Amino acid sequence: MKYIFGPVFSRRLGISLGVDLVPFKVCSMDCLYCEVGATTEKTLKRAEYVPYCAVVEELKEYLSSKPDLDYITFSGYGEPTLFSRLGELVSFLKENYPYKIALLTNASLLYRDEVLKEVEGIDVVLPSLDAGSEEVFQKLNKPVEGLTLSKVVEGIKSLTSETSCQVWVETLFVKGINDSEEEIDRIGELIHFLKPHKWQVNTVARPPAYAVKGLSYEELLKIVEKVNYPQSEVVVKGSSSRTASSFKELKEEIYNLVLRRPCPVDEISEALGVEKEEVESAVSELLKEGRVKELYFGGEPYVKGVPS
Repeated sequence: MKYIFGPVFSRRLGISLGVDLVPFKVCSMDCLYCEVGATTEKTLKRAEYVPYCAVVEELKEYLSSKPDLDYITFSGYGEPTLFSRLGELVSFLKENYPYKIALLTNASLLYRDEVLKEVEGIDVVLPSLDAGSEEVFQKLNKPVEGLTLSKVVEGIKSLTSETSCQVWVETLFVKGINDSEEEIDRIGELIHFLKPHKWQVNTVARPPAYAVKGLSYEELLKIVEKVNYPQSEVVVKGSSSRTASSFKELKEEIYNLVLRRPCPVDEISEALGVEKEEVESAVSELLKEGRVKELYFGGEPYVKGVPS
């Protein structure tokens, strides 16, 4: 499969089948903390970056077995709303399958009417809002020229007030950048203004694109208490019980997981429902094949996929 990956275990969405709608690494931002890596093409231009028909065929093939999924999720290498046929894909899934759909987005295009209309049929939209001031937005999210925090806020507000989507806003806190008392207050004001169904607080948990550090769980709890938004949660790890039917398939599952999201061995084991020893054996072969590499973050080894 070239355009779909997983299913993987998501801390926020459970068992999620990922769908990539843009190539590596086309995005409207170059966020310092991005686990996929630095943006290579920064744009607001919408286009059919990957062939729509090929995505549909892969989905048909995979979903024909009626897999047990919590969500089909548009995510992956870059910003999914840059894909110009997103609305058609949502309609195709809703008309043919019973699965819920989720969208992970940096909210850079939601202020556009045509994009808002295309996401109306999505069950859960998870937009990012990492800053309360333009200065921090430019520093942390490094948006394409012309994109401002006010446009991001406008888009999320339209999403919450003009659609029936569940809206779970995520704020990812980075040490020394958006965690000052003043910035937390500004972010809190925006969250109360936007009124999302959930406010999910997160931090740097995987090797980032740039040299930034995360906050402790206790620091995140203090932020939640300070902002005092009723529907708040600190994103935490979960568990699952998925299995791989063969060693070869296990290697592919691991590769597809760490290509999009670097993970330590323990987390791979937890996400795929496979014994740690099996994961270590598969990772060892992938390292020999040059398909993954090992890197350290916070003193812990992570496995990261090497794009082919």
